[in-house]
Amino acid sequence: MTMSGAHPGQGAASGTVTTQRVAEARDTITQVPVQPRSDSGWNRLADRLRGVQRGERPPAQQPFPGPHYLRLVMTVLLAVACVLTVGGAVLLLLLWQQGRDSGVLTSQLDRTWDLLDTLQTVERYVAFAIVPIAMAWIAMAAINAGRATGNRRNPVIAALSLPVGLVAAWLVGREVIAGSEDAVTQAAGWVLQAIMLAIPLLFLERVATAADARHRPLRATYLIAIGFVAQLQFLGGLSTIDRADADGQWGKLGAYLMIGGLIQVIGTLSANEACRSIEDGTEHRYELRSRFSESLLAQAALH
Repeated sequence: MTMSGAHPGQGAASGTVTTQRVAEARDTITQVPVQPRSDSGWNRLADRLRGVQRGERPPAQQPFPGPHYLRLVMTVLLAVACVLTVGGAVLLLLLWQQGRDSGVLTSQLDRTWDLLDTLQTVERYVAFAIVPIAMAWIAMAAINAGRATGNRRNPVIAALSLPVGLVAAWLVGREVIAGSEDAVTQAAGWVLQAIMLAIPLLFLERVATAADARHRPLRATYLIAIGFVAQLQFLGGLSTIDRADADGQWGKLGAYLMIGGLIQVIGTLSANEACRSIEDGTEHRYELRSRFSESLLAQAALH
């Protein structure tokens, strides 16, 4: 007795029952050879760029507390830079108001420019202090992400991406934008500056991905940064004020500085939130992995 649709004699030798539908399904199967993934250097590099973990992940380790304090110091320095910019704007606006009311004496003008020179010098030192502190924070954040999640990120390369992007953007501004009066060339230079500033963003995105952190604060900080660069290049900032070009334009320069100060305030808040999201994501992933390991150990002890 055979099943419905089966061919008599088929499958008798092997002891199996083969229906017509199963036989047709078997005929549609194609033999595709599966080659093991090559362990070449290019594949390893591609996996590192995509953030793919090769091999087993190491156990979760407690993140270092350093990034939190570095972030606080960096936020304070950014806030000081905001205050300096707003202070320069107030000085120029007061000078503009004095010129409208009763005129500006030479002694008043000299004192104002002496104060502006002091603000510019302090701003320069603050800017030079922010960069190494930010680099230290990036390196520590990359190390902590690797300790907490097992997704290793090179802290040296991630930290060096910041000065590389900043120096490249500064060179583009000096060589392309500052030396040209063509609007198209200046706009192209600003776009090139935005591309250069995207270098540290890409590496920070990889750190955020490793920590399973939110990416939106990082991208918002990047957009604010390129907006601030545009303000510096096309409107002017505290570091770009020149006494020879500022006579009679105090009100306009003061308004530009006030706009720059507002952008800096928003950027400071956004940068602090971006850093904090990576720290919180790292800590959260560490707690999840450590609790999972503890539950596995507890189950093993019960058995």
